[in-house]
Amino acid sequence: MTLMTLPQFRESLQAVLRSADLPALHGQMQALAQQLGFEHFVYALRVPENFTQSSILMVDGYPPGWTDHYMAQAHHAHDPVIRYCSRNILPVLWHEVPGGGPCPNARRVMGEAAEHGLRTGLSVPLHTPHGELGILSGTVSRTGRAAQADMAQVQAHAHLLATHVHEAMRRLAPMPLQPPALSPREQQVLRWAADGKTSWEISCLLHISERTANFHLHTVAQKLGVFSRQHAIARALLLGLIQPSPF
Repeated sequence: MTLMTLPQFRESLQAVLRSADLPALHGQMQALAQQLGFEHFVYALRVPENFTQSSILMVDGYPPGWTDHYMAQAHHAHDPVIRYCSRNILPVLWHEVPGGGPCPNARRVMGEAAEHGLRTGLSVPLHTPHGELGILSGTVSRTGRAAQADMAQVQAHAHLLATHVHEAMRRLAPMPLQPPALSPREQQVLRWAADGKTSWEISCLLHISERTANFHLHTVAQKLGVFSRQHAIARALLLGLIQPSPF
């Protein structure tokens, strides 16, 4: 397989970012997936609504019927590729996914995928500050070492494609949750609260009154639609509104 150089491929990716709508994004993905040698592809984005529920957004280039069957059978609960991607950041070749062998449910998922022509694959996980999990997968119907080598050869290109598709999808697809804007001071107060500091301790650290610290926490709770400090912290973490200090 002869691949474009990464600089050439980056130029092609700009068309992905310029996609006017989701059908246009699907078309751009299909063209680039074919250049990478994929017969089928999907980009699935899991967007958390809370800690127990998520919405799934997809640009689906899988064979007809497979995605509906997959969702109807709740295969996501046993899919070894999803299990890997939820815990890792590196691309993975399907035949190298750990933990798929001894589990009957995992074997069933991969076996039924193969029956639909998804026999050799590559998946790229993408974790975002907003708690989202995106997975780009490309597959071929061939098996054997040559097919696996082709998948391995395009890992870097697929990773670039995943990041650009994600940016386009977040712009084009309706997000289930729109995080509210927190002021820098509100983020400071909430970050210290997440560290277990009391309102009095926060007031000392930030050189504000305890009443002001409580005011900011109350305002944050209102913006997030919650009624307690603990729930505000949990929701802010889920939405990526507060994160550990980078330095």
